[in-house]
Amino acid sequence: MAELLLEVGFEEMPAPWLPGLAEQLRVLFLEAAAREFLDPKDAAALYTPRRLVLRALVNARQPDREEPVWGPSLKVARDAAGKWTGAALGFAKKNGVAVTELREGAKEPAKPTELFLLHVRRVTGKDTAAVLAGVLATVLRGLAFPKRMSWDAWLDDGRGAFPFGRPIRWLVFLLDGAIVPFAIHALDGGGKGPVKVASGRATRGHRFLSKGQGATVEVRSYAELDKALRARFVLADPVERAARIDEGLKAKGASFDDHGLRAEWRDLVEYPSVLIGEIPAEFRSLPPEVLETVLVHHQKYISLRNKDGSIARFAAVIGGDGEAAAGIVRGMRRVVVARLRDAAFFLAEDKKRALPDRISDLAGVTFHQGLGSYRDKSERMAKLVEAMGRHGLLSGDALRSATLAARLAKADLVTLMVREFPELQGVMGAIYLQAEGAPEEVATAVRWHYLPIAVEASAEPAAAFAGRDQAARVFAAVALADKLDTLAGYFGLGESPTGSRDPYGLRRAAQGAVRAVLDFWRPKPGEAAPDLQALVDAAIAGYSALKQPADVAARNLAGFLLDRLEYVLAVRGFAADEVAAVVHAPDARPEAASRDPATPAGTRALADPIDALRRVEALQAARRERPEDFVALAEAFKRAKNIVAQAAAATAVDASLFEVDAERALFEAVSRVEQAKGGYEERLRGLGALRAPVARFFDDVLVMAEDPRVRANRLALLRQTLSLFYRIADISRLGGTA
Repeated sequence: MAELLLEVGFEEMPAPWLPGLAEQLRVLFLEAAAREFLDPKDAAALYTPRRLVLRALVNARQPDREEPVWGPSLKVARDAAGKWTGAALGFAKKNGVAVTELREGAKEPAKPTELFLLHVRRVTGKDTAAVLAGVLATVLRGLAFPKRMSWDAWLDDGRGAFPFGRPIRWLVFLLDGAIVPFAIHALDGGGKGPVKVASGRATRGHRFLSKGQGATVEVRSYAELDKALRARFVLADPVERAARIDEGLKAKGASFDDHGLRAEWRDLVEYPSVLIGEIPAEFRSLPPEVLETVLVHHQKYISLRNKDGSIARFAAVIGGDGEAAAGIVRGMRRVVVARLRDAAFFLAEDKKRALPDRISDLAGVTFHQGLGSYRDKSERMAKLVEAMGRHGLLSGDALRSATLAARLAKADLVTLMVREFPELQGVMGAIYLQAEGAPEEVATAVRWHYLPIAVEASAEPAAAFAGRDQAARVFAAVALADKLDTLAGYFGLGESPTGSRDPYGLRRAAQGAVRAVLDFWRPKPGEAAPDLQALVDAAIAGYSALKQPADVAARNLAGFLLDRLEYVLAVRGFAADEVAAVVHAPDARPEAASRDPATPAGTRALADPIDALRRVEALQAARRERPEDFVALAEAFKRAKNIVAQAAAATAVDASLFEVDAERALFEAVSRVEQAKGGYEERLRGLGALRAPVARFFDDVLVMAEDPRVRANRLALLRQTLSLFYRIADISRLGGTA
């Protein structure tokens, strides 16, 4: 096989694009080369900010092959007398053969009786170099960029203008060392102009460091390319660049959290070198969160921690050999010092006024033009927390702490520090409250109340509340109040998300509200769990005037939260049909009997999301133990639901009306299951025992009997059987195996 080498050189590409582009390059090439019968193997794509490199093995020549060419169907190819028609003769002439040389065959395997004329064309394979230009055009045209730019280029592939992620500056395109001709033309008056970039052997090294060794160098293989690039301070392999960065950081002997910067550094430079700068002693007493915000978020530096956890140094990456490190570090230090001096000033000024005294200033900060100020929002949040107390969700110190935290949560928005560093909202509020001697639970709730955002159970702030149930509940109450107030306000204005449109991040807010309940409320046995339906009503009632009627806004928001609950459960690994079975099960609890029969399914799940999580966990476990039972029961209960929906059932089952042993057997089995105790998983195992009596019932019993009393009684028995499952899940929604 022959070695194919491709290097596409361009102006610096945004770092986040590069890994995806390299993988696209590899996949697109494999697909395009396979279509040309080149049998590509061992394809590997590398990248730097200025190049994409592809190496692969391909056939040196296409194989000779036979290709089927289908003609008209036999119905059209012969007339009623069996003679060849013009369609058949024309097809034969087009392919240069006599009509008698054509074959017959089924074009579609699924329709073996529908025969068509067939000519098997023998194709002589071409040299690989002759087809590679078309392959490359397909690949380059197929690369998907977050944003394309027009660089006045034209590609001779029949499609004309050729936008790309960044302007292409050079192109190495070789097959076993020989140049594969390929050209990108200038776009001249909307058409093909002179050659702008032509393929060749010349690659380029580092933009600055390699000038002393020649701006370009010719190569004939990947091995030569790799050697030439290394000599000119370019590491094409991102794995090597990452290893070089790690070595530079480990050599400093400090602990650190890179906040994802190492991956970004890897793709920012072609030859990384790690430099270390010192933070002046006068700024080391700043809160670590402030130091990390300046270093990580603003400068893209990694803060290095000493053994005692303090931050005295920072690490940065440059694209070079580090010879001018001292001067570069001095420049970095000047920028960092300027930012830290601002931060120190803001901190000192903010501390001159207690955080609770700033609540009144929130009246001048607009939350939304139609929803009032942040002062209004803070008061609504506090009232919503108080409503949680009335619902029995909070009491005593927890209620007092959550109410105070809700009023203080947004106060740091009017501090100098948060105005300069918005990333610190919530965090600075907690720092100031701790300095002022506020209860720890209050400060912690203020710090984290913008979260959770990610839906995974282990995502922030899970670690912060491990083993701290009361603190977790106080935080969850404030976070839930914040998110429900936001959702209620926007839904009240009619600003619900549609399709991919969600400019206010309401899906994220709803997922955060769901997760605040599922992961941080942690009720003890016998304690009430949050009723999101009731809290939605309370949140909407907190607004004095909204565009949407309160009942409409509440109904729409409840449906939205239910959808987000389903999403969170699905992301956590539960099967979609299991989630739907639990979330949309009718509320069969005794206390729900007096409710409006038009109440939509899903009300129970929204009224107690924690219970919904426990039910789906139990369903998953029981179904995995005995999948065959649930397959059979799901089919039976789909049938039962359809039958029950057709006619009215009796209010209660009357055993004296039984006419068949199968009725009595099912009734007795249902009665035994009703009396069983235990958790959801144990009860589901017991429900599995209904498989045989249910199957027997449908085999032996005509439900829609002529006698109306017998028919109503049998329907009541089916309804009673269904209700056993509805207490946990709507089993009829399950399909297939787990």
